[in-house]
Amino acid sequence: MSDIESRIADTMLAKLRERDASLGPDDLGRPVADLDLDSLDLVELHQQLEQELQVKGDLRETAGFAFLDEFSTYFVKLASRG
Repeated sequence: MSDIESRIADTMLAKLRERDASLGPDDLGRPVADLDLDSLDLVELHQQLEQELQVKGDLRETAGFAFLDEFSTYFVKLASRG
């Protein structure tokens, strides 16, 4: 796992654990709907990832993500562009 991927995973896990402290790395591939995340949680996650990686994403695009690993893929691409 690259440094960027690790930072993304850590940020996402921190957000998940706000809801349920028992969630772990295996839960990062689950559907968003199964994790009881609402739209505000997803906006906050988006913003936290932007801040962590010092990038600017498009909320309209990430709003349609059904799986958490889609966030990871999207933000890895953004961060890799520099």
